[in-house]
Amino acid sequence: MSSFNRGEWSEVYGVLFLLVKPNLKIVDENFNSIDDALYLVKEVCVGLEFSLDYKIVGDFICLYIDNKCLKQFSKTEIECKRKLLLDEILKAGKSDGAFEIPSLESFLNEFSNGNVIKAKSKSKADTLLVVSDNRIGKDKSLFYSVKSCLGSPATILNSSQNTNFSYKIKNLDPSHINEINSISTKNKIKDRIAKIIEYGGEITFSNVVTDTLDYNLRMVDSNMPSYIGNALLESYRNENKYLKEVFLKANKFDDENIGIKKLGDFLSAISFGFIPGKKWDGCKSVNGGLIIVKNDGEIVVLDLIYYSDSVGKYIVNESKFDTPSATRYHMAELKNEGDFISFTLNLQIRYK
Repeated sequence: MSSFNRGEWSEVYGVLFLLVKPNLKIVDENFNSIDDALYLVKEVCVGLEFSLDYKIVGDFICLYIDNKCLKQFSKTEIECKRKLLLDEILKAGKSDGAFEIPSLESFLNEFSNGNVIKAKSKSKADTLLVVSDNRIGKDKSLFYSVKSCLGSPATILNSSQNTNFSYKIKNLDPSHINEINSISTKNKIKDRIAKIIEYGGEITFSNVVTDTLDYNLRMVDSNMPSYIGNALLESYRNENKYLKEVFLKANKFDDENIGIKKLGDFLSAISFGFIPGKKWDGCKSVNGGLIIVKNDGEIVVLDLIYYSDSVGKYIVNESKFDTPSATRYHMAELKNEGDFISFTLNLQIRYK
């Protein structure tokens, strides 16, 4: 029996929604409607490697696998199951973790032909839509990233061993290392950093620990490793997690618009392009935009084709630093490197 968290169930819900409500609702950065007649969904492709292809044919939905129509469902049935799934998602607590939905198990097994409706974790693209673009009168194949407001705020960049940033401390007597490392308060990272400064230590960004992430960041901007490294340190030093504010404060751009543009380029790259553990070629795997499942079950789209400015404003204004496990990633654990003392911080970014 399938067991997913609210966010993962939202991926299944999104498929059902788009099949029975195929007019995509394009919105701006504040979710105000811009256009609901631009795109008409004709096909929804999901699953690992987009192996499940659902085509809308009149009042029916046809499931194709390897270009063969295996099953057919009425839109009435899909709409009924969509409403039931939404009710079950909303009943589950946001902090309950994974849960099963027995009343839908039989339908979902048939609907997916026994497969799992879930995107690859190593891809930024969650779903492929074939849409009719009414502006130009042609069909397009567009890849989208799906984010849900039904669960916990969605991550943009997940923490891992690939997202560590290293820092140097100068003018700190090594005799203080054990004392600082022993700080285990609720806000121990902030408190350790404060203690370093209290003892006269000077903290500066050193480097991105993995060559792959360093390379990917430099693909965005040659100075991006230090921009993000400075902002990450600032977020822990003052416990301000709002990315836009911290990024501008930590890097002190002469013109705020330059800083916002660079931040937008970075967020676009991690939203639609690279993953930290794989060398990036500079191309984006998502070309359609963001599909957002709102907390009332409505689905809206931030469109990269005609309304890319709205997408940029949304990801800049709605992004924040998150705090991964300090223990798992050994954050702010001081090490004596001889000429200096070092420690690492780990990067994770999610929506507010």
